[in-house]
Amino acid sequence: MLTPDAIRMIAGGAVALVLGSLPDAAQAQVTRGFDTTAVAVANGEERQRQPNLYGFEVQYKPMRMAFANVTDPRTGEVQRQQVWYLCYRTFNRLLTARTDETNLTPVNELDPLPGPSQFIPEFSLITFDQAGSDIPEHEYLDKVIPEAVATINEIERRRASDPLYLDSVRIVQPLPEAISPTDQEVQWTYGVAVWPNVDPETDFFKVVMRGFSNGYEVRTGPDGESVTWRKVLVQEFARRGDRYDPSQIEFELVGPPEWVYLPDAATDSQ
Repeated sequence: MLTPDAIRMIAGGAVALVLGSLPDAAQAQVTRGFDTTAVAVANGEERQRQPNLYGFEVQYKPMRMAFANVTDPRTGEVQRQQVWYLCYRTFNRLLTARTDETNLTPVNELDPLPGPSQFIPEFSLITFDQAGSDIPEHEYLDKVIPEAVATINEIERRRASDPLYLDSVRIVQPLPEAISPTDQEVQWTYGVAVWPNVDPETDFFKVVMRGFSNGYEVRTGPDGESVTWRKVLVQEFARRGDRYDPSQIEFELVGPPEWVYLPDAATDSQ
């Protein structure tokens, strides 16, 4: 039987080696469908620069799609709408060391962010016209659609004893206490990100997950201005299908999840 420490080792790159040797039923028992894990990590420079740094361990299921009857709040009209969604679970984990200690260079010392700390996740789905492109086509922000979330909880067959998946408003809470890597008891928080009206021609996209770390640094922008960069989690996807016969089996992970720093910027929501 796998211990919690062994499961976290799986997340670090041993998924195929360990889970691949188990029967399908045993794999499902271990992961319950949360087959991708991003471990909370930080290098020494990050720790020194920001003593109050925290990071969440995140597990998520494959990207999926569903149809839900959604009421237009302005007209009261009910329409059947397709949404893409990502179910995840997470908890605050005491940070472990990164394996790559060279890609983050501190710019200056920063004071702690003001105000009480809260867990406020945000999700963006960014589409690209081809694999490996750095030029985004569209950015879709996670939407709060209670009717879609209710449908998703039905589709995901949450048991009576299971906590429901929460949208990105209901999941907001005070920052949980960090759990030691040696602790075997984990209190998961379950959530779901929802995107309606994604371009059906989309073949390549990534999901940017904000709020799972408070890591940040200030860098000098191209015009000499100060720009805040924040630590986020990024997962790339490919979808090799078409708009006429959409299927969630077309979604594919492209590489492992990555912790990176991205600049604060105004975004265009869809």
